[in-house]
Amino acid sequence: MKKIFLIILIAALTKTTQAQVPDTLAYLQSIELNKANYIGQPFSVLFNNLQIQTKYFYSYANIHYDKNKETATKFAFYFPQTAEDLYMTSPSLKIYWQTPLNANQSGLLWGNNDGGGWNTNVYNFYKNAIIKDIQVRD
Repeated sequence: MKKIFLIILIAALTKTTQAQVPDTLAYLQSIELNKANYIGQPFSVLFNNLQIQTKYFYSYANIHYDKNKETATKFAFYFPQTAEDLYMTSPSLKIYWQTPLNANQSGLLWGNNDGGGWNTNVYNFYKNAIIKDIQVRD
């Protein structure tokens, strides 16, 4: 009887745990749908509410005449082991910044962290940046 109870308990806990882990794309789409909660807020507000762990980042400098200004950043939840694994960083969030960031600094952080690996220094660089828009990239 104890074995049956234990099996039922383990099955229930496993089912509960699986239900708490969201489908990544659906979860990111829910963030995009509720982006009004984050626009105008520092990145730290969004980051602290994420239910999945950031593993990778990549900066975009989309002002053609000033490549020193990072206008957006991709945040992914998988770290690619090789260049061939880059497709596995999708789905991801692309955050547009209200005020462009220093692309030279983020480039140094990207290069110093195994090509985009996430750590405390990277978080400290982005935490106070104000979010202008959020898009899911799949």
